[in-house]
Amino acid sequence: MLKTSEYSKESKYTLFGVIIHKGKYLRQGHYFSIVKRDKKWYVCNDKSITELNAFSSNGYIFFDKVDLDLMNRNGYLFFYRKMNSL
Repeated sequence: MLKTSEYSKESKYTLFGVIIHKGKYLRQGHYFSIVKRDKKWYVCNDKSITELNAFSSNGYIFFDKVDLDLMNRNGYLFFYRKMNSL
């Protein structure tokens, strides 16, 4: 589960990408990303891009049970896009 948007007093931001590290140490292991494009979420790995089964509820994004292993990893960088002012 990821929070899909954040609020400030003047602006709204929406999540469109996360870089995730899989491994014991930051200098070792593997990095991959989860990104949103055209209202769909994808896992981008070294050799493949796979669509995730996802749905939104109350400002959060949930991934299908098949993809829960991805959410047990640590998010390293989160990318938000500024939306129109409220």
